[in-house]
Amino acid sequence: MATFTQAQGARSASVLSLGTLASGAYITSSAIDLGSAIPLDVTLEVECDPNGTPTGGRQLILFAKLSLDNVNFGSGPESGTDATNEADLHWIGTLACNDTNVHRKFFSLQGLPVSRYLKLVVKNEMGVALSSGSVYRADITGLST
Repeated sequence: MATFTQAQGARSASVLSLGTLASGAYITSSAIDLGSAIPLDVTLEVECDPNGTPTGGRQLILFAKLSLDNVNFGSGPESGTDATNEADLHWIGTLACNDTNVHRKFFSLQGLPVSRYLKLVVKNEMGVALSSGSVYRADITGLST
């Protein structure tokens, strides 16, 4: 009987620097090419350091915009503060930030439609700007022996 194993690649350099992202604002990564042999899953690590005590929503929200051709990405905001078309984005997860400490959480693209290309979109709903933050990636691959 065949045995199936999974392996997680090393954590990448930052795929998106959140810098000092203002409260209520979006920021978007460059297009990410998952390659012609799309991984079984992609894990993401989001970290942030609030610049003050969070208020209001007290969270960062991670979204994805997908594309089959690296040209036509799904609609939805990529920058600024206009949330009119936020519902067009694919929700990945939420990082709660209830205090002034550095926060870190892991997410997975499992369950999203499969596409070779994606952009990550982060929205700051903390009520304060960030002092710093980044998003990292590690792919999950598989092997049947």
